[in-house]
Amino acid sequence: MPVDAERLKQMARACGFALAGVADALPSDDFARFADWRADGFAGEMAYLTDRRGDLRADPQSLLSSARSILCVAKLYQTAHPLSVEMKDDSRGWISRYAWGEDYHDVMRADLERLLAMIRAEHGQPFEAKICIDTAPLLERSYARAAGLGWIGKNTCLINERQGSWFFLGEILLSIPLVASAGPPPDRCGTCRRCIDACPTAAIVPNRQQNGWTLDARLCISYLTIEKRGEFAVDAELPPLGNHLFGCDICQDVCPWNTRAPNTGELAFEPAVFAPELPQMAALSQEEFRRMFRNSPAWRTKYEGFLRNVALALGQSKNREMKEPLERLAKHENPIVARTAQKALQWLLMFAVILLAGRGMKAADAPVSVGYDHFYNNEFDQALEIFENDLKAHPEDPQMFNHVAQGILYREMLRSGALESQLVSGNNPFLRRPKMEIAEKDKQRFEYCFNQVLRMGEGRLGKNPNDVDALSALSVAHGLRSNYLFLVEKSWIDSLREATAARKANERIRELDPKDVDAKLVYGLNEYVVGSLPFYMRALGFLGGFHGDRTDGVQQLELVSKQGIRNRYDAQVLLAAIYRRERDPRKAIPLLKELAGRFPRNYLFRLEQVQMYSDAGDKKSALAVLDEIENLRRTGAVGYTSLNPEKLLYFRGNLLFWYNDLPAALADLRQVTQKAGELDLNTAVLAWLRLGQVQDLQGHHAEAVPAYREAIRTAPKSEAAAEAKDYMETPYRRKTKA
Repeated sequence: MPVDAERLKQMARACGFALAGVADALPSDDFARFADWRADGFAGEMAYLTDRRGDLRADPQSLLSSARSILCVAKLYQTAHPLSVEMKDDSRGWISRYAWGEDYHDVMRADLERLLAMIRAEHGQPFEAKICIDTAPLLERSYARAAGLGWIGKNTCLINERQGSWFFLGEILLSIPLVASAGPPPDRCGTCRRCIDACPTAAIVPNRQQNGWTLDARLCISYLTIEKRGEFAVDAELPPLGNHLFGCDICQDVCPWNTRAPNTGELAFEPAVFAPELPQMAALSQEEFRRMFRNSPAWRTKYEGFLRNVALALGQSKNREMKEPLERLAKHENPIVARTAQKALQWLLMFAVILLAGRGMKAADAPVSVGYDHFYNNEFDQALEIFENDLKAHPEDPQMFNHVAQGILYREMLRSGALESQLVSGNNPFLRRPKMEIAEKDKQRFEYCFNQVLRMGEGRLGKNPNDVDALSALSVAHGLRSNYLFLVEKSWIDSLREATAARKANERIRELDPKDVDAKLVYGLNEYVVGSLPFYMRALGFLGGFHGDRTDGVQQLELVSKQGIRNRYDAQVLLAAIYRRERDPRKAIPLLKELAGRFPRNYLFRLEQVQMYSDAGDKKSALAVLDEIENLRRTGAVGYTSLNPEKLLYFRGNLLFWYNDLPAALADLRQVTQKAGELDLNTAVLAWLRLGQVQDLQGHHAEAVPAYREAIRTAPKSEAAAEAKDYMETPYRRKTKA
């Protein structure tokens, strides 16, 4: 007995389909709108919609030439689980509702094949048929609407008045001529805008005719997390993806018609399936991903795409506990995952600052990229590797060249002891630094980067004199070159000229944007340094009329250290050195504690605490910090394993020397000098000097002289050597206070 449309609907319901209807197998009027949609570029990178496969959607008979009718069905997949808009746990991601169970393609095909078998058994006459799911080039929502299953809402989903929009759609093209359903139901969205207003990426946009709405897939979170391949252009303009790992349900979650949608009751999964913990997802190996998602629609993202999405979700979680798994992803062997995680880490730190600032609290962290996290932890090789990769990715950004130049300079400063002698173990004024020796290839790379910044920055200013980014790049470049000329070339005058150029560029930035707190860093440092120079140097014309003001310079740096975002930590480091020079250790200690907490792998911040506690007369706290450093070294803490134990003994001996505990200081310093050849020159020469001074204070000048001689031999041009020469004939004695 031949089947009719009503009988087909009954069979469809028997096979588990909530809705069924029949449409004519004719070209749809909606193809013109689909063509406009493609022409507007809304398909993004989905080539299967824009090439010849997309053209097949013009006529269902391109899939089955004998097609006369289309049986359209819809399978409900609503469950009682929470909606994505109700998920408030920022440590979890979100997987779209349709991917909670077995791959719907397999489920739908099995049910459609069963339905087709029932039709063949009952129809009694041969006919041709083709099963279609969403992978077939068919305007399935248009035909489902024509078959009476629902209307197409503003969110472009098919909506049924009684059952909402949580549907999988499927079709069977039949060569059987059937009476089509009564036609599409009326559009009942009315004036409601909930889906439009709720979309975090504003992906629902007016259509070309301006009489309805369409979807710009390029902005849609589902497209971005599933269809978009490779690396995102991760910058401030990237749409907010939130915690979405695969797909998005927001526009359906907020739809009023879904409040009455019945639950299927068929899916009963733990939260791990639809809201997995982000740290666990970040730790997935490729094999674990395969086992977890092989039979899920989420498999479509592939391992690379899924971890890329995890990195983005971690970065936008605003949860500081997500920093550690994100840092691990930043070192992933897949370069796309690693680079995405590196950028996402900046977001995470930025979000933390904004969140705390919004609450009126002091920011615990300023935004620091992965490269600069290594940088501030004195891991300059790792930092430079990231900076060089960033430069390759953005060769037209002058700041990328600045990052590389800064990494080169500071790596050499650490190697030569310049960082330590300025911040920790030395009391040298700014203009008494020994000349550094730097590899020729590093010199050439530094100069190349500096010249590239000048070329790009000045070129941009030629087009727009108010280009703040160009001015900022030039200010940084001149500042780096000032340090380079001072430390490497020992060219003080040229160094000051570069510092003046940096100041002038910075002055222009401050004129254009007076509220930019970070811009006060260069200004404040310049004020302090120039104000510290001898009068005859401040009077020289190349300083550009800047006379300097030490007090104002410190105040400006203090402002940046408290309110700055980009330069917060630079200001804190500079202030710590300045407070030491100004003999104000109590102000330096809280800064150093914050820096050590933020950059725990940089032992210099803890060693400086030792010195500051000592200068402040707090011997107990100084020794406690030394014990903490030694414990970190012995337990293999990252950043401390290479720390020479004799170096710590020197700091203990030096501390005991100043507190007049001479026997204990002597024992430590003797042990240190036995391995002086294994120490950096700065520590070695000071250890020999202190050993001689202790022996002099104990009345053993004859024993002190060889120690002074060793200090002179170790670093003959150093200040310690010059001081040792003074004690060769005249024994060292402590200066008494007047």
